[in-house]
Amino acid sequence: MRIAFTGNPMTGHLLPMMPLLDAARAAGHEAVVVTAKELEPRLAPATVLPAGPDAAVNVEEALRRTGFHPAHPSPGTIEYFAGVRVDLALEETLDQLTRLEPDLLVVEELDFLGPLVATMLKIPWVGHRVGAPLPEEFTAALRERSEKNFTAHSLRPSERVALVDTYPDFLLGPDEHHDADRISLRPTPNEHGEGTTVSLPERSSRPRALVTLGTTVEDDDALASMVSAVNAAGFEVLTTVDELPAAAGAQGVHALGFVPVAKLLPEVDLVVSAGGTGTVLASLSAGLPLVLRPFLADHPWNAARVATQGAAIVIDDPADAGEAALRIMNSDDHRTAATAAAEAISAMNSPEHVIELLTAKLHQR
Repeated sequence: MRIAFTGNPMTGHLLPMMPLLDAARAAGHEAVVVTAKELEPRLAPATVLPAGPDAAVNVEEALRRTGFHPAHPSPGTIEYFAGVRVDLALEETLDQLTRLEPDLLVVEELDFLGPLVATMLKIPWVGHRVGAPLPEEFTAALRERSEKNFTAHSLRPSERVALVDTYPDFLLGPDEHHDADRISLRPTPNEHGEGTTVSLPERSSRPRALVTLGTTVEDDDALASMVSAVNAAGFEVLTTVDELPAAAGAQGVHALGFVPVAKLLPEVDLVVSAGGTGTVLASLSAGLPLVLRPFLADHPWNAARVATQGAAIVIDDPADAGEAALRIMNSDDHRTAATAAAEAISAMNSPEHVIELLTAKLHQR
């Protein structure tokens, strides 16, 4: 079977799909990713069929069309995902998938191009959800904008086969419920991308923290403040940037560049993060508590949910990261909550089992 994974050209949107791609390949299926060429280094060794411009081009076009930056929930966000992405990548995506003739598309939840192409080419498709359920007013606006794409091509959307969902039950609110076609998928720390051969420094006697703003936030001052604060609090620090001038000379600070998080989590005692879904779920799957300083997009929602479970401390000022890290290290409560989260995550379906379930569903059609 040939499976194509489609998604926005953003590392945080595509990397969480890679465990399912790996499981498909291990089961003997051909599996590729259709997205912008710039993502190749971060998705390696996955095969990327290039289609559409990179994220920066999409951002610029969304700004031009709406006057709003898509990094924060706004009309710019709606147009970025459900308008610009579709308009600028449709032709090349159609060309790639027409040549590939896949038996199944796996479509990242905020990729509104995938369902359109699946309908046009009559390919069965599966949704892939990474984060928490989005606010209804936001999803309604996305649906309305997406419907215009189908109307423009005189099409009615085809129904998805299933929704593969990596967001754990324990992070859902009391009034939130699963989609009827949901298949749970255990979130798995990323192993893809450059940096897989980086040698990590030997551990010292100090506790060790991973400090990362993920792949979307670009705030060198905030990152430097967080690193310095955590280091000054007595931690050895690993951080995933190439260079950090403000703290590079400090003893016990290691700027490693991009390293797959699966390689880093076993080497640290806690994680200091912006609150991106991929980093949060990977950390919890490893039983690691977090210090979270939200910046944009879904960060505040993730931070609030994890803090409610007792597995994180949320801060407003990056300079408070060191104090928060010490509070976690000096209390068992946060680590106990993180351990419970890891146990709950381990009970979710493995990527291998999800591939079996999807294959069975396709055979039943």
